[in-house]
Amino acid sequence: MEEVLARLPEKGKKREDAIARLSHEEALLYLVEHEKGKCKKAALKALAHQECGEATAIWEKYMKHKNLGEGILMPAISDTVSEVVGKHCEKYFHELFQQPPDFLTNEDEFERFTAVVSVMLGKGSPSMIGVYRLIAANRPLVERLKLLKLSANKDYVHINDTLRIWNLQPQETLCVFPIVLAASIIRSMNERLILLAEELYMQYGNEWLIPYFAAKLLTNRADNVYDEFSTFLRDEALNRYIHNGLGLIYYDDKNGSHTMAAFWGRYSYGSYDNRTYFKRELAENLDARWLERLIEHPHLNDEVKFQFYNRCPVIYESYKQMLIDLLPETIEDARMRSYLGLSK
Repeated sequence: MEEVLARLPEKGKKREDAIARLSHEEALLYLVEHEKGKCKKAALKALAHQECGEATAIWEKYMKHKNLGEGILMPAISDTVSEVVGKHCEKYFHELFQQPPDFLTNEDEFERFTAVVSVMLGKGSPSMIGVYRLIAANRPLVERLKLLKLSANKDYVHINDTLRIWNLQPQETLCVFPIVLAASIIRSMNERLILLAEELYMQYGNEWLIPYFAAKLLTNRADNVYDEFSTFLRDEALNRYIHNGLGLIYYDDKNGSHTMAAFWGRYSYGSYDNRTYFKRELAENLDARWLERLIEHPHLNDEVKFQFYNRCPVIYESYKQMLIDLLPETIEDARMRSYLGLSK
């Protein structure tokens, strides 16, 4: 350990960056205890990525903070951190489901709820798997939850920049945790989360189609994904979940690839900024038949509530905007341009 510590720059940004790159557990535990400020935070973040059982008490302590240690624990996907977070989340949801439906319209309670959603990201240890199963098994209790609006005169709920919902309806509330699971798969590609997405869809159907669809897009051949999932476009009860799954995708013009992405984390002016962004290319670009089907069977009135916006300006919740983001910036196809109402 002494050699590792001796090689660190003495102070400043160089020291902070060098600490952030460390993977030596003993050295990181020492630095967490003896550093201050940004260097201590860098040591905590680096340690959270390690499977270090000795750090469990540290993560337990952070989960007791008002913000649940979001800045440290949200980015971490180690099982050590995940087990601590999962156990706290399980207790939280057991208690939440015993509360009245308007419990989360209280500002402090809603802030805690958003922190819980935030730190769930990417984690797939047994305790976190149990949290998702608990949520899925209590669908009626999730559906009845009322969430705090951003302001009294706006019908707008903001959990994070991916989970921004206008005119929130119970069917969108039900989609919150399936999208947490989809975002977690994008973030970590944890095999246990991928299997869980299939398990929950097979057992509960409905909104759990979103992470199941997302996982298949990230792992399977494009033609196989189309053959399995395009049939849902004809199902009036389920097609919204396919639209919202597609809404997480944009066409990356720089790389020529369809990419799934999400914004995560919370922000409070003058207090904290834990926002982050992550993306992952699909296993293969979308099968071209998707675009044909989306034009042939349009749902122009469908409010695609959950979308990743790659380009501005945007039309919030627009079916056409969802389709536009799947296309290259330069659209050559005359039929597509006509459908989208673009100039010739």
